[in-house]
Amino acid sequence: MHSALSYKKSLFSAAACALLAAAPAIATIYNESSGDLSDNPAAPTALTLTPGLNSVIGTVAGFPQFGGTDPQDWVSFTIPTGFVMISYVNAKYVSTDPQGFTGFQSGSSFSGDPFMAMSYAGYAHFGFAANNPDDNPTASSTVGVNLLPLMADPTFAPGTTGFTPPLGPGTYTFLIQQGDPSTTGYRFNMIVRPVSVPESGSSLCLLGIGTLAIFALRRRLC
Repeated sequence: MHSALSYKKSLFSAAACALLAAAPAIATIYNESSGDLSDNPAAPTALTLTPGLNSVIGTVAGFPQFGGTDPQDWVSFTIPTGFVMISYVNAKYVSTDPQGFTGFQSGSSFSGDPFMAMSYAGYAHFGFAANNPDDNPTASSTVGVNLLPLMADPTFAPGTTGFTPPLGPGTYTFLIQQGDPSTTGYRFNMIVRPVSVPESGSSLCLLGIGTLAIFALRRRLC
């Protein structure tokens, strides 16, 4: 009886945390239906993130040599001074292919070979059955998962230059890619908050929920 009551209280607390965390979010959405995102790493589509929820919605569809038409979307996110990006959530993935690829490096454009891990500060596969790292025999869905901790973890993203979440003020160029000829619809949600915030219940809840999420994903991948 006591354990059941504690469980119910935990569920209530988690729900309250989610509501507190979501309350201040204001969506700033870039939808590729209003214009194709750049396919040029030297000139990515430039977006400035705003406090709260920022979303990018788009489609990628494979390399031409494999029968595709639009393999890569390149976008640079500028995080304003005084703010940090605390999450990069794979909010949606619609494709017949089980996974795509996303990675980033610092700067307003991408330099180096996008097919080499050393070109990235962090990267991850995303999808309904993604392998992280690439040779992991166990696949797992990343839909709804904050990818920043995965991208920063050398266990999941070996060979990168590395970074420590959250992403601080500055500009970062992201690649979103589908190499196979499968039309892949995606949505990524980024949450931006002030660098210094009071240790409120909502921020502590976000930390706790994020920690539980990465532990749960580790269990599924093992």
